Amino acid sequence: MGGGTTAETATAIEQQVEDLLAREIPEVDLRAVGVGGRAGSGVLTVVIDHPVRVDHELCARVTRLLDEVGLRDRYAVEVSSPGPEPPLRVTSHFVAAIGETVKLAVEPGSVPSATKSVSGILTEVGDDALTVETPAGSLVVPREAVRRARMVKRNQCGE
Repeated sequence: MGGGTTAETATAIEQQVEDLLAREIPEVDLRAVGVGGRAGSGVLTVVIDHPVRVDHELCARVTRLLDEVGLRDRYAVEVSSPGPEPPLRVTSHFVAAIGETVKLAVEPGSVPSATKSVSGILTEVGDDALTVETPAGSLVVPREAVRRARMVKRNQCGE
């Protein structure tokens, strides 16, 4: 019966990582958790942010915590900073991105005129939906339809 990691398992791992960081290093903002491959040979990718900075020492500290709870026994672990295009995972991430360009990977068929993604300026964040101003007009995207989201940095020449 083998196979890949189920969405339920990925959600459980995300919750485990979120709870661990909230308890041990509460100032760390968990931006994304991803599980690729199969348990035992897969990769657990954790993207973190910090109000001051994410450095090698902080990534190593998070990696040690993941090791202590046994996740490194089941996965290769990669911990990194969010980079210039941070993932958006929770409401506070979306609220902070209002007015910014975002790209949302969405469930096919969940948004009229969008196949698999929506790109534009994030204008509103609600409990159940996000509003994105696209070149074709304003789109309301159900939160449950969003598979992945990230802020897209505009070209900042001259800065």
